[in-house]
Amino acid sequence: MQTRRKALALANVAASSLKPTLTTVFKHTKARASSPSPPLSSMIETTVTSTTEVTSSKVAKAKAPDVNPWTKRPRHVPHYAEKALEHLCTADPALSHLVEKHPYLIYADHDTNYFRVLTRTILGQQIHWKAARSIIFKFVSFYFPGQVTVESLDEGDKTFPSPEQVLATSMDKLRTCGLSERKASYVQDLARHFVEGKITFTDKAMLQSLTDEELAAQLLCVRGIGPWTVDMFMMNSLERLDVLPTLDLGVRRGMEKHFRSEYKNGVWGTIVEEEVEMEEEPVDTEDGQITKVKKVKKKSASKGKGKSKNGDMTCEDMERMAERWRPYRSIASWYMWRNADAEDVITAPI
Repeated sequence: MQTRRKALALANVAASSLKPTLTTVFKHTKARASSPSPPLSSMIETTVTSTTEVTSSKVAKAKAPDVNPWTKRPRHVPHYAEKALEHLCTADPALSHLVEKHPYLIYADHDTNYFRVLTRTILGQQIHWKAARSIIFKFVSFYFPGQVTVESLDEGDKTFPSPEQVLATSMDKLRTCGLSERKASYVQDLARHFVEGKITFTDKAMLQSLTDEELAAQLLCVRGIGPWTVDMFMMNSLERLDVLPTLDLGVRRGMEKHFRSEYKNGVWGTIVEEEVEMEEEPVDTEDGQITKVKKVKKKSASKGKGKSKNGDMTCEDMERMAERWRPYRSIASWYMWRNADAEDVITAPI
């Protein structure tokens, strides 16, 4: 008590020499010091209660995570799923746990206006889905002012300009929709290919008659459309079952995790020698007669040594490791997306 009284006396002396506003502070300090201290249990209870209130307040104010509206589209189990999954699990038993964990559900509302599909894909390239959503809305609203909303487009509103309308729009006007100069030129080039007939498919039946190679040849001539966009178009819009998107980061990372046990000393997979060809070569004998001797040529399977020291798969590695998945590489890729980390997966507005 004596020590406490001395401290208070010193405090009072100090307070009298300072500004008047500080005097009140020391009076409160003195009052608290002269009052009996609360029990320790009471202090702990108060602290816990206070912490709980703050935590509850933060939880209550926490904003719910945004959900990409394009992922809310209706889904279904396609008719070929059972046969395909049975084949994949037989050819690659390690897929079984992914198949059990993730039922194979794909989008059921495929858009058959392929100009709209490809334009939306270009507008959404390399930007967050929120920005893509806004740009697509501004783009459609430019041609149909007051007729669409962000929500209506999310819900599947099919309102969209024709290739002829887009081709007739100046670059400056397209820029007012939020498009960069590069993307504006991409969209106009796509419209030009449709208007001039360089892209020949105008309906689903016509498009389905094209092979993967024929389809890619038409689309890759368009500025802004590369192999990844072609792969996504064939997998998502056309439901082609044997596409392997080797340029997709999510599929690559998923495959690296899936086949990790088969990566040794910088090599993905097992290196084997296989007989690939039989040849007959003429050989001179001692009596001058020429006979033909069969010669077996052996070819070593591709070693697939990764260029990265970290064991990253190359496109060649992916192609080789996915051979066991044929003719359902698209479905296996769907599972590789689910096997990858979320930050490695890109969602295309298709």
